[in-house]
Amino acid sequence: MRHLYLAFLLIFAVTLFGFWPSFTGGMGPLDPMRLVHGGLATAWMALLVVQSWLIGHGRNRWHRWIGRSTLVIAPALVISALFVVADMLGPRSHFDVPLRLTLAWIDVWSLALFSLLYGLAIAFRRTMFLHARFMASTAFVALPPALGRAYGMNIPSLGGLAGALPPSFWTVEAVLVGLILWDGFRGRWASPWWLTLVVMAAIQATMFHAPDWPAFVAFARMMGLPAA
Repeated sequence: MRHLYLAFLLIFAVTLFGFWPSFTGGMGPLDPMRLVHGGLATAWMALLVVQSWLIGHGRNRWHRWIGRSTLVIAPALVISALFVVADMLGPRSHFDVPLRLTLAWIDVWSLALFSLLYGLAIAFRRTMFLHARFMASTAFVALPPALGRAYGMNIPSLGGLAGALPPSFWTVEAVLVGLILWDGFRGRWASPWWLTLVVMAAIQATMFHAPDWPAFVAFARMMGLPAA
């Protein structure tokens, strides 16, 4: 627990690496909402690093005090992400429609998972084993899109972002399986990591089917997808 913050630093670095071209305008012009969302996402990852360091070094009072800021940051992060998804679906997007719908499916369910994990972390804030793992799981929500961009930009054989999405999920799922085994061999098989793993696997299994589902296409059009 004392050195857990190092794991969050690694996740933070991977996320920055994946999203940096988008955040600096390399994927198109930035707008205020993306800057706000990027700032909130950065604040969230930095908060996980700081909070894990504080609790690992016995700074419980500071951990609780700083933790109150999540009551503002988490909802603002989700709301800003929904605006970014709506814009990504809109006519200014440089993705084709099937990829827009696939990414929107991933994002919408990832935001739902993030919200659930955060809510459970707050509900179980007095049970360290559960609270720490539910909060840590929120960091994994951002990894598939970050890894997808990193793999897509740096491994040409994947054929871009669409081809990089499956291996990005496989990477996250492999880490989650490792964490489940880590807890399991210590007598805690009923670990919160299972929730994140199951939802991630479900998102991956359905993401390329989303463009063919009329109900989701109708939902995407409500969010900004232009009519065909």
